[in-house]
Formats: sequence, C-alpha cells, structure tokens
Amino acid sequence: MTEIKHIKTSLLIGLPIVIGVIIFIVVSMFLNLTREETRFEELALGKETKIYRAMYQDVLVHCSELTDGAMCLDGWKQRGGHPVTLWLGNSQLHAINQMKSGDVNSVQLLYDKLTKSDNDLLAFSEPNASLQEHYVLFEYLKSRLPIRTLLLPAVFDDTRENGLRDGLIPALHELPVMDELSKTKIGREILTENKSVKDTGDMAGLNDTPQKVVESAITDWLTEHWSLWDTRSAMRGQLYNSLYLWRNSVFGINAQSKRKIIPGRYVKNLAALKSILQSCAEQKINVILYIVPLRNDVEPPYVTKEYVSFKKDVELLSSEYGAVFADIEGLVPGELWGRKDATSINGEAELDFMHFQAGGHRLLAETMFELLQANHFLSDSQ
Repeated sequence: MTEIKHIKTSLLIGLPIVIGVIIFIVVSMFLNLTREETRFEELALGKETKIYRAMYQDVLVHCSELTDGAMCLDGWKQRGGHPVTLWLGNSQLHAINQMKSGDVNSVQLLYDKLTKSDNDLLAFSEPNASLQEHYVLFEYLKSRLPIRTLLLPAVFDDTRENGLRDGLIPALHELPVMDELSKTKIGREILTENKSVKDTGDMAGLNDTPQKVVESAITDWLTEHWSLWDTRSAMRGQLYNSLYLWRNSVFGINAQSKRKIIPGRYVKNLAALKSILQSCAEQKINVILYIVPLRNDVEPPYVTKEYVSFKKDVELLSSEYGAVFADIEGLVPGELWGRKDATSINGEAELDFMHFQAGGHRLLAETMFELLQANHFLSDSQ
C-alpha cells in the first residue's frame, strides 16, 4: 500500500510537469525557437543595437552583476589590485547603436585612458538597472575593492523600476552587505522584501520536498536527452518580449510615449541613491553623479515638470553629500543617436532615447575623463 501511495504521489506531482513540457513544446514551435542561443538582453535591445563589454587582454573589465562579476574581480587582482574607479550603469553603458566594425563603448575608451596610472577601472551595467540595484551591487563591490571613485548615472527611466533581479540576490546573504544595508531604511526594506529568496534557479523554494525530487529527476532526464530543454530561459525571454509587444500594441505605447513617475518606486530609488552617497561620504569615496545623455533633437518621452524635478532632487543630494554633480543631458548631438526596433506588433522602427552610436560613447568617455582630472580624482602619475 505504501508503494502504491508513493506512486500516486509521484504521478500527482509529475503530471503537471509533463503538461508543462507539452506546453513548452507548443510555445517553442509558436515562437520558432531554434537551437541557436538567444540572449534576452540582446532581444530586448533589438537588431539595431549591439552589446559591447570592455576587456583588457581578453579579460573582462565590464561585467553585468554577480553572475559574471567574478571575472572582473579576478582580472583586477591579476593586474595588481590597484585603486578602482567603479562605473555603474544601465544598458546605455554597454550598448552601441548602429555598431560598426571596430566600434567600442565608453568603458573601453575610458579604461584605455587610465592605463598609464595606478588607477584601474571596472564597470557593471544591466538593462534598466534601478538605484536600488546599484545600492546592493555597490555595497557588494565595496567589500571587495579599494574603490577610489564612483561614477554613478542618474536615469529618470530607471526610477520607475523596483525590486532586485535574480543575479543580485546572493549578495544579500553576504554579511558585509547585510550589515551595510541594515543601517538604512531602504536597505532594511530590500533585505525584508528578499529574505525568503535563497535559490534563484528553477527549483527555488522546493528544497527538501517530494516535488523537488520528482522535478529534479525529470529535469535531469530532459537535460540529458533533449537539447531544446536548455533553451527554456531564452524561450521565457522571447515570450515576455512577445507579451510586451502585444501590450504596447493594445495601449498604443511607443518610444515617444510619456513615461510618468511612479511615486512609490521613485521614493525608494531616491532613498537608495541617498544611501549610496552617504556610504561613499563615510568611506571617503569620491563620487561623480551625472544626469545621463538624453536625445533632445525631438521632444523627450518625459513629463517636463517631473523630469526637471528629478534632476533637481539629484543635484540637491549631490550637494548634501559632497558629490560632484554633472548634468550632461545634452552631451550627445542628435545625429549620433539612432533608431530601435518597433515596440509594438507590426510597428515601424522608432527613435532610440537611451542608446547612441560609437561617437556618443567617445564623448561620454572624454567627459568622464575630464571630470576625473578636473576634480583630482586620478593619481599624480596620470
């Protein structure tokens, strides 16, 4: 009887998984998913915009977050462990619009300018990275690096984001990070909101349960016998992208639609920014806080009053904590911006307000270098 009971339990648990696999196959066929690897980050950027990650001697100096961050940290150690200029950002930092052969991004250009000094440069950027995510990542990196200067962008779009992506969750379980976050209200909120997240894989939350045993066995078998199973993350990305396009079509949303402040998220992100600046002031870390370049040869997709208020809030926080404030919104001229894929089904290419061409990256790198020099944030040997 016990054996029969176990069989029934396994069937009850396994049946939904089998149904899920069937749905997976159908959706895969619908999306025309191939065995070729698809990166959701690139899918979201579109065909016109390509990702570039800066390197030195084939070692990354420009990573995304914890998933590849060890490579950046290991490379820094191999280069001698010099004081670091840390550059955080969103996709503007790693994406090049209408990329041509030989084009590199601003991180690569700035890194090449700093190689004559005992400064090192590391950059971390993720699409739509919020200030809450920057806060967690900064505290994680601060515990591992001798950060001399922080280059921190203020992006109005990204104050609409909330929560942490999976790749940052492990940082919350590191004691130095927990201790630092516990000192601030927003840090405590971040810890509380994510305290139950321990495993970010497909088996999250199933530890020590019969369901995990059954699911693990099925997953192992599928991984070994069916190559398409390895593409399930890419399929999820394509599915989310399809839903995003359908939503935009239904509601008439495009790249030039006004993006309004989401009050609750805005408050949390500004609190995270304040916490970063406070942490830097306490540790005597220099900060260059800048308003990112924005396409302004056409009307920007913001409510003017809200955007102006945002810039003022950022400038006031800079002043309060002794950071260098730079409004470089108009740095990149219109001809150096490009277009992006349609944000709706069967739509036409649209203006890109976040990503610029290689010429824009050159301007951004030169500006950051000039700000570092003008504020004496580089060593005497530079």
